[in-house]
Amino acid sequence: MKRGPTAEGGKPRPASPGASGPREPQVAAFATAKHGSLAEPARTTQDAEPGGRLRIGGYLPASFSDYPGRLAAVIFTQGCNFRCPWCHNPGLLDPQGPELYNGEKIIGRLAARKGKIGGVVISGGEPTLQPDLLPFCRRLRDLGLAVKLDTNGSRPQVLAQALTAGVVDYIAMDLKAPWEKYQQLAGVAVDPALIRRSMEMIAASGIAHHFRTTAVADLLSPADLAAIRALVPAGSSYKVQPFRQVPPSA
Repeated sequence: MKRGPTAEGGKPRPASPGASGPREPQVAAFATAKHGSLAEPARTTQDAEPGGRLRIGGYLPASFSDYPGRLAAVIFTQGCNFRCPWCHNPGLLDPQGPELYNGEKIIGRLAARKGKIGGVVISGGEPTLQPDLLPFCRRLRDLGLAVKLDTNGSRPQVLAQALTAGVVDYIAMDLKAPWEKYQQLAGVAVDPALIRRSMEMIAASGIAHHFRTTAVADLLSPADLAAIRALVPAGSSYKVQPFRQVPPSA
């Protein structure tokens, strides 16, 4: 389960009242119901700015739990193409939501902490929606930091670019549900073929990775979890993480 982001100054970013509880899935404006797949954003990684710039909605300067085996900073990108009913980071959903952190300042902070942390996790939101994801990752690696990417696997073409460019060291990919329940759990129309392509690509990449599922008791049964586990490629690690209700903000 992704950890909640903070706003500038280190204060927790408040969640919308009741946002983490179950609700009816919605088909987002950028989902193409006709084909049951997710449309591309207006810009792509080919349009990336040379220096790399992300829309960042949250930042944790240090985490012991988000990057296996490393003390890492966590960057939360702004914008997601899923609408999971249990999402506990609702403030990160809107691609045009507030950009609470300046990427250049974060790069500066990370450079100043070189040798004190071992990596950076880029989470979200959904990081693969960011046109400048790859050059930003490259800048992190140029600082000597390992890069872990958290993704929902909906954009295998971006994962392919990242793997080919060699700018990520670890990938954690969410598996939301068995195929027949994917739309319900993702909250938008999803083409399972895209998810499957990402799984296969990550499993064959040779880099450290794991697949994971957030177990929401009201939405996923033990049989569902068993079905998801059966989807995991042989030799890949799989983790089931318990859903924890986030109390509404006052």
